[in-house]
Amino acid sequence: MKRTKIIGGVDRISELPECIIHRIMSHLPPEEVVRTCVLSKAWYNFKASFPVLNFNEEPFLKKRLGNFTQVVYNSLLQFRQYNLPLHSFSVSLYKSSNYPDLDSWIRLALENGLEKLNLSSRSVDHYFLPEPVFLSKTLSILNLESCVLNEPLSLFSSLKKLFLRYCRIDCPIILEKGDCPLLEEFVCDDCEFELDRVIRISDRLRLQTVDVMIGSLFDEFVVSGQSIQSISIRDESRPPSVVNIDGCTHLKLLLLMSDNMTDTQFHHLLSKLPLLEELYLFHCYRLEEIKISNPKLKTLVVSLEFRTSLKILEIAAPSWKSFIFTSDDSDPNCCKIKVADCCCSLETLVLFKYFTAEGAIQNLISKFPLLENLWTIGFMELERMSVQNLRLKRLHIVGCLNLKAVEVCSPDLFEFHCTGRESPKFSVADMKASGGLKFEDETSSIWLERFKRMLINIVGIKDDDILGIIYVA
Repeated sequence: MKRTKIIGGVDRISELPECIIHRIMSHLPPEEVVRTCVLSKAWYNFKASFPVLNFNEEPFLKKRLGNFTQVVYNSLLQFRQYNLPLHSFSVSLYKSSNYPDLDSWIRLALENGLEKLNLSSRSVDHYFLPEPVFLSKTLSILNLESCVLNEPLSLFSSLKKLFLRYCRIDCPIILEKGDCPLLEEFVCDDCEFELDRVIRISDRLRLQTVDVMIGSLFDEFVVSGQSIQSISIRDESRPPSVVNIDGCTHLKLLLLMSDNMTDTQFHHLLSKLPLLEELYLFHCYRLEEIKISNPKLKTLVVSLEFRTSLKILEIAAPSWKSFIFTSDDSDPNCCKIKVADCCCSLETLVLFKYFTAEGAIQNLISKFPLLENLWTIGFMELERMSVQNLRLKRLHIVGCLNLKAVEVCSPDLFEFHCTGRESPKFSVADMKASGGLKFEDETSSIWLERFKRMLINIVGIKDDDILGIIYVA
């Protein structure tokens, strides 16, 4: 490790303003922050006034480090004594017997202008939030795990980000115009709804991101608002819940993970999102036909498993840049990918276990003259691979166990990565070895040597320069 040089024998970092020092410390793990206090008296003071407090009860229980509650109290009282602002307060509890103390800690933190609160309860009993949390005028970020939300969200007047994970929701999540006016991001992950099993969000002026995992017992998810840019829906409801995002006409990113959605529902949903740029589909088992026609779409990710019913995937997207398609289906009739002629701007293509005829892969690749990055992974039946593309820069052929021959005609290729059961025969024409050709350790030394000879005989590279071009990852 290189030693840091001190210019003129002066510690320049310690001379930075305290707010910048604290910003640097905020990127360190809690244990590293504690260690900074031994550097000098100045750094001890920086640590004492550092407005981020993180407490985890687990090491106190396992290693018997002392009285956990007293450590937390002393730290909070120090901020109160010197009237120091507190930016972030994080607590992870394992014993419900400490819940009364947690109420007091939160009140102390809020008295010091707390902006970010992270609470995690690892006890069997959920933690009920005290009233001051809902009435706070300074709290902007609230992150809860295994807690109870027993008051309406409309009480939060300053909250900008709300994250709920494994929480119990005792009141309906209904946000209308005027409720939670500053809210920008809302995440509800695998929560349990006790009463009204609904999420309704409408006319939000600032809300941009919504991420919801709908559990087995859920009735309705309705979101609308022109400010919303990103929605993620993971739907595991039984029976299927109502999902409606028709009002999010300015949506740019949509992630769907649902085995409830039908073709009709999916295409109706897409028809309401004309500005969509990124679409991610995971485990949508009931979909049989996916037809996408969108002039704004740039990224498409489709991930299937063996239970899929998908037969046809049709894309017409002139702005398309990136396509990832994964499948575990060994049925040769599983899914046909059809690409319109307007989709000529694609730059990155990743195909994982796409079981199809050999010629179909070459035909698909030929649709993309501007392709720069190509990954083919887990093509168990593929024996020959032919790639002809003038713009291709990176080619990765991974886990194609029966591959016997590779033919590449890409003059700008500078990274080539191939692994398999055997060492395939290959030919590379008109290649500029301006970068590196990459191999994994499992690539046999025979194939590597053969590729070296090709570089010497065809490309004209001297034997002494081989090590500068080929390297083993």
